[in-house]
Parts: sequence; structure tokens; C-alpha cells
Amino acid sequence: MKKIVLFIMLLSVLWGCTDAFLGEQPKQAPRDTFEYLWEEIRTKYSYLGYKEVDWDSVYTKYSPLIRPDMSQEALFRVLADMMNELRDGHVNLMSPFTYSVYYPIFLGRPENYDGRLLLERYLLRDIEQYFITGPFQHTVLDTLGKRFGLITYRSFSSGFSSADLNFVFQKMANVDGVILDLRSNGGGAIQNAHNLAGRFTDVERIGFYSRLKSGPNPEDFGPEQAVRVIPAASPLKFTGNMAVLTNRGSYSATSMFCLHMRALPNIRLIGDTTGGGLGVPNGGELPNGWTYRFSVSQSLSPETNGSGQRFNWESGVPPHIQVDLDAAQAALGFDSMLERALLYLESGQ
Repeated sequence: MKKIVLFIMLLSVLWGCTDAFLGEQPKQAPRDTFEYLWEEIRTKYSYLGYKEVDWDSVYTKYSPLIRPDMSQEALFRVLADMMNELRDGHVNLMSPFTYSVYYPIFLGRPENYDGRLLLERYLLRDIEQYFITGPFQHTVLDTLGKRFGLITYRSFSSGFSSADLNFVFQKMANVDGVILDLRSNGGGAIQNAHNLAGRFTDVERIGFYSRLKSGPNPEDFGPEQAVRVIPAASPLKFTGNMAVLTNRGSYSATSMFCLHMRALPNIRLIGDTTGGGLGVPNGGELPNGWTYRFSVSQSLSPETNGSGQRFNWESGVPPHIQVDLDAAQAALGFDSMLERALLYLESGQ
């Protein structure tokens, strides 16, 4: 975890110094930079086997594009395209003038989120019940004589205090169920995910298993380590029926949080499959001074299939109830995904 923090700090420094770096182009040969990055991915990336990527074929495809006289922009594009063969949002290349992102993770699916609809028709339905507490927006909805809490959290990068959570869960003390909306939450700090998950259980449970890439072959991994959902010390929790709303924009730490939630019997994921991103990213510096990162671990579900194998949901944690945002209903002021969550809390179905 310290390595990841240091890497993020390095990235912040590089991005903040863009203007200073633009006039000092790296002198290292493009071939050395290409070979170094290709080898790092071959030996350390954790999903070559899972994604059935023939990395030798990728070398054959991109190696001829490397020329000693190519510009820095051209080199960046070749390296970024090579990395995007991994189809992974945790695979990024950073230079002083741009960085690479793999977008098709969520662009190939409906967005399934309308923030204005959520705010106008649900969060602000009763202004006296609406609060903004730290990074959380929350309210209580009165529906058919029952009361349901609604909490939205837009990014696990947004920190919160115990006092923030205590206030939110005080408001959820007497509700008949809770909806936690994590649609388009792109992830952030995994510790925030652990801390929030601890407010929804009284019993310690295994949320998922993590294993670290340990050797040069695609299936070389260290032993599985259990990552547990630990009940929060505070008595202010909610352990009743709950729905978590997800879409393809629910990524990285949000997917890990959803693994935790799947381990709890009182909780259902509703919406679209998450964007995945269950590997912990780490990285380093290339010979020419650019930086990179990619996934170096895997997170596996405690659930197993008929053969006793754990599910690897790197491509997305599936919901218990699949539903998309209905445009016709949205035009009438109804969020069909949130309404489906209310139906589940009302009927158990």
C-alpha cells in the first residue's frame, strides 16, 4: 500500500510540473523504453492469463513501429496502444504532456445514471430530510407507508470521518431499508471502502480473497489472503435489508466494495454489472522518465462455482438483479433502477 501511495504522489508531482518538463524531452532511445515496458508487463501484470492475452503476439505487432528517430508523441501513442491491448482501466502510461486511459470499459454500455433526475425527484423530494454530510448526500423517502433511506456516494477518493458516518446512520436508524447509490463511482481509496462496508454488518465476514503476482509466468501467484469485512466499532450501523445500485462506471474500489456487499446476506446489488478493476495497481518509471502502472494482484470472490473455483470478476461484479435506466420512465421523472431497488426493499423480490 505504501508503494501505491508513493506512486500516486509521484504522479501528482509529474502532472503539476508539466510546463517545466515540456522543454526537456527524454533522451533515452525509444527501443530501450519499449523493451523495458513490454518486459515489465510480461512478468508482473496479473491478468494476462485471465484475459487470454498473447503478449508475445503483442510484441510482434508493436515492435516494428519503434524507430530511433520517432517523436515523443509517436512513441507515447505506440506504447499506450500496446498497453490498451490489456483492456484494463488500471493500465495507464503517464508523460509530461498526456496520459493514457482505457475508456471502452464503460463506453460500451448505457450510462445508467442521471444525476439531475436523482437529485430533483428523490434526494430533494423532502427538503427537510435532505442532508449533505461529508461526501454523502442522503435522505429518507416515504413510500407506501414505509420509510427507506437513500445514500449517494460519488467517489471513494472522497474521505469521510467517523462523525460523518455517525450522522448518516443516525438518520437511517428507523428506516425499513436502505439504498446506497454507487453508480458512476469510479473508485478511489480502498480503505474508505473497508470503512464504509463495516457499517453494514455486525459479523466479521470474508469479503474477498487477494493474491499477488509472484513470478514471470501468467499464473504465478502467491497464496490467497482473505480480506475481511470488519464490523465498525461504532454502534451506529445498518444491518437490515439494503440495495446497492451499480453501473459500468462503478469501478476499482467500488467493485471491491461490491464484493464485500455480496458477502452479506441482507444486501442485493441492483443495476448493471460494475466496471471491474479488482486488481491493485502498481508501477514505476521507464528508462525515458515516463511513469506507468498496471494491476499486480487479483481479487477473488469467496463464492465458488460448481467446480469449487472462486469467481474472478475482474471484468465486472454482476448484480443480483439486472436492470437498466429506462429513458421513457426517466422522462416521466422516475429512475427505473432506483424504483427497482424500492420494489426489492418493499417486497423482498
